Amino acid sequence: MSNRDYRRASSPKDDQQTRLEPWDPRAEPRRSSWSPRTLTVVGGFLVLVVVAGVALGLLVNWYGEHSVEGTDAATAGSSGEITIESGMTASQIGSLLEEQGVIEDSADFVRLVTEHGTEAKLSPGRYSFAAGLALDEVVDMIERGLGSLYKVTVQEGWSISHTKAHLESEGKISGAEYESLAGELEQFELPYLAGEQVSGVTTLEGLLFPETYYVPEGEGADALIKEQLLAFTNKTSGLPWEKATSLGLSPYQVVIVASIIEREVSVPAERPKVARVIYNRLARGMPLGITATIRYAVDKWTGSLTSAELAVDSPYNTYIKKGLPPGPICSPGVAALQAALEPEAGDWLYYVLQDTTGNHAFTASEEEFLTLKENMPEGAE
Repeated sequence: MSNRDYRRASSPKDDQQTRLEPWDPRAEPRRSSWSPRTLTVVGGFLVLVVVAGVALGLLVNWYGEHSVEGTDAATAGSSGEITIESGMTASQIGSLLEEQGVIEDSADFVRLVTEHGTEAKLSPGRYSFAAGLALDEVVDMIERGLGSLYKVTVQEGWSISHTKAHLESEGKISGAEYESLAGELEQFELPYLAGEQVSGVTTLEGLLFPETYYVPEGEGADALIKEQLLAFTNKTSGLPWEKATSLGLSPYQVVIVASIIEREVSVPAERPKVARVIYNRLARGMPLGITATIRYAVDKWTGSLTSAELAVDSPYNTYIKKGLPPGPICSPGVAALQAALEPEAGDWLYYVLQDTTGNHAFTASEEEFLTLKENMPEGAE
């Protein structure tokens, strides 16, 4: 048999017998064994299969979004954080959870809490929820206070001793541990200041950024300190630190100045003026004469200072020591740091309180300063 192409043909004598004939390409073309009617039927069937598949997919998707196999099977849509304040109702909490995408329907939350009889026992706090939690898991966390975050607010102008006392009063984090760890610099990654990591310091005073933090329940003082140091880097990185050079200071010395401003000023507009007074006195070789630095030295922040306290032998006693103290006296905020970097122009060498609300008078005259000091209102210091 040759290698020519062949096609099967029926014998005219016996339709059960077949033989092979050579195919002539010049003859009529091959005909499909599928008739037009067959093609139409098959095509229609395929269209029906595609349409049915699409419809089934849409139905399954709709069902998955709208059906709930019991309350326990309802799952959260995404991760989220909420703060539950003391006294909030189950309905209010459910709404917060739904808004943050933690649960799908606040009504399901309220119904489950009602079934448990825990409407009045939901634990306040800051909660962080992972994605995909079932509703009963979310409810259990809030009922038991699991995974909640403890709120800690460190105010601008607080020293480490202030924060220690606050933590002790709150009873969640050891204030003594906080104070002790603040002196163990090797335990932490120090923040970046003016683009370079802080070095050569002996305390974290001034570098523990004042802000509100949410610390996981059960975590200690080290967790809070780590958050504060990280916040210092993040919050101060955009400040014009290059201006420190023109002021004749290192970036860390600017932090020291800012800490003094933070303790001395309560009227925001006066921050740049107090900064200028500090720089003018430094330029003239005058002691700063700032009471707040002595208060830091003796750790006495309220009440009048005694003669002995005012004469304390400390590098922080700027009544008798010239130049800046060796370190910050508190945690300054961004505004105080900004003022320390951008002081207002002026020749002032003195400032004196004018009232009990924090307003000062500024002067370059010692004589005027003494007069203003004699006429200070009662209660002003």
